[in-house]
Amino acid sequence: MATIALNGRLLIPGRLEGIGGFADACFRRMVAAHPEHDFVLLRDRRLSPAFDYGPNCKQVWLLPPARRPWLYDLWFDVAVPWALRRCGAAVFVSPDGFASRRTQVPQTVVIHDLNFLHRPDWLPAREARHYTARFPEYARSAAALLTVSEFSRADLAARFGLDAARIGVVPNAPGPHYRPHASDAIATVRSRLSGGRPFYLFVGSLHPRKNLDGLLAAFAAYRARGGAANLVVVGEAMWADERHAVDGVHWLGRLGGEELASVMASAEALVFLPFFEGFGVPVVEAFACGTPVIASSLTAVPEVCGGAAAALIDPTAPDAADQVAEAMFQLERDPVHRAAAVEAGLRRAADFSWDRSATLLWEAIQAQLDPR
Repeated sequence: MATIALNGRLLIPGRLEGIGGFADACFRRMVAAHPEHDFVLLRDRRLSPAFDYGPNCKQVWLLPPARRPWLYDLWFDVAVPWALRRCGAAVFVSPDGFASRRTQVPQTVVIHDLNFLHRPDWLPAREARHYTARFPEYARSAAALLTVSEFSRADLAARFGLDAARIGVVPNAPGPHYRPHASDAIATVRSRLSGGRPFYLFVGSLHPRKNLDGLLAAFAAYRARGGAANLVVVGEAMWADERHAVDGVHWLGRLGGEELASVMASAEALVFLPFFEGFGVPVVEAFACGTPVIASSLTAVPEVCGGAAAALIDPTAPDAADQVAEAMFQLERDPVHRAAAVEAGLRRAADFSWDRSATLLWEAIQAQLDPR
């Protein structure tokens, strides 16, 4: 039996972003699968029953709340080492890329992507400087370093001078509630959201790297050529509000769980055109719902699509908006093409499973518990 400490800093009830969702899905499964071990979930906010994973896992609230760069250092370099000593942790698992520089406990670290190195202007300056200074050190000191895609594995190796073979890949996956919906359920969602009209969908944070301006330009091109469907945008602003009042665009804010899955399954297609992604979780969620995907051809997105996208489009191309509009019309007017995209997406979604991802994460932890 060993004690395994888990970084639960991004586990926020009702507000699980991509990394928080990854952590929750994997931690929940690992704790249930390994009753022979004790787990300690370290959090920087009040304890929540939403993350009571089982009798072999206890939550610990550590101050200070790690919400700013200088507080990140205090939490990871002072509070976390204290907690690791107190609980006798054999391994510290950090799914958000951060690590402690003040502990000898082996650390399993998941760095999802390096967007802050490619485009530091996409983050507040203090955040970008902190990530740029700390993450190379975290990556090199990790006993086990993981990421979520082959793209990010190669990026980490190149940027930090690491051997790609020592970086593991633990992909994201769709939750079990992402599945095709019946036609009457789809009609109900469309009636509620868009007056009964079909709609295209974007899901993600409202952030410059998600290319909301390009999405809106593509929707405008679609409407200008006679398109009748609406656009639904799901997500909240991270650093600055990027919403614009546009005819036919519905801004829903944050959705989660069954509600998001029902909206995903009711869309004509997911239109997902980011400039940079380490994975792109909405892609596999849409595939699992039987919803076609019009996707960016940049970074990890084509890898995640695995040939199943209805269209891959370079969002930096001068005619990207027209290409997206044409892809939307093709899905509407060519039922054979649409059916093929739906079937390909369902097959691709089956390649991803949170059970498998939790097992891969556990294997990396186990290697630290039983080094050979």
